[in-house]
Amino acid sequence: MVKILCLIGEFLGLVLSLSLLLGPVAQAAPLCRTVADHQVCVLKITRSAKYYWEYRAVVQVDQQHRPMARYNCRTHEYIRRDGKHIPDDIATQVICSLLNK
Repeated sequence: MVKILCLIGEFLGLVLSLSLLLGPVAQAAPLCRTVADHQVCVLKITRSAKYYWEYRAVVQVDQQHRPMARYNCRTHEYIRRDGKHIPDDIATQVICSLLNK
């Protein structure tokens, strides 16, 4: 009886392992909006814990991929990795309008 229970346990463990390996991987779809004839897609986004008005995001504007950068919703600026501040950026408008509701 104990051997049968052990075999059933091993079989269920194997089935579970295979289902985890072979199952579909869930991925979040990009958040895309069209603003002023520009397609803006937010591919990855995180919110700053310390500065709640600031987001770090990977964005694609008109099929041009931007690396991870900061988007300040308080001043409505796009802050590039080199530290340059770009005011009234279209991606900043999309991120701040969608996520600060």
